[in-house]
Amino acid sequence: MSNLDNKLKYKSSIGFTDLLFNLVIGFVYLFVIAFILINPVAKKGDVIKKAEYIVTIEWNHEYNDDIDLWIKDPAGNVVSFLRKSQGLMHLEKDDLGYSNDVYIKGKKQQIIHLNREVITLRGTIPGEYEVMVHVYSRKFTMVDGTGRQDLPGIIEASVIKINPYVETYFTRVPYNETGQTLSVVRFSVADEHAYIGHNNNPSDFITKKGINGPGRYNQY
Repeated sequence: MSNLDNKLKYKSSIGFTDLLFNLVIGFVYLFVIAFILINPVAKKGDVIKKAEYIVTIEWNHEYNDDIDLWIKDPAGNVVSFLRKSQGLMHLEKDDLGYSNDVYIKGKKQQIIHLNREVITLRGTIPGEYEVMVHVYSRKFTMVDGTGRQDLPGIIEASVIKINPYVETYFTRVPYNETGQTLSVVRFSVADEHAYIGHNNNPSDFITKKGINGPGRYNQY
């Protein structure tokens, strides 16, 4: 066989390989398109559309204090660490300071430096919602294990309306000692989850059982 024949055979083999490769790429592309059409990518709004409001508190991330968020809805339902789900409200996590923010990476203990509690309102009842916090305990040890003086802490609280996303209320509340119960805000909601407004009239519904009556935490 001449050199010319060898070259023509080689070119024919390369061309066939390219054709097969392009066909495979085409099938993969069509499969990906079909998969996306069957399972569309979730939009940002779709992830949180099941919530109408979220209420959050954050406090000094270097402190090992246990602060609890409490909310009472217009129907009298109360959500806190005692009852994490009531009515349309749900407490996402009972943050105990850094005692439940510890995980093991390799053989070393790691701490998530975040003190935060969130209550989600999956729907709303028209009327007024009352928001309070309870200083369950103050632990005068820093996250790094060192001690600290009896310094006051700061709680940052916010009420956020979802869809459209807007922070309807924000405040900073100082706290000092174990057992304190503090009013944060009262906010009102109309039909169709519309935000009406807020006021700072004091609230007093925190109790051992999450209902008003004898045994309030601030009587300790």
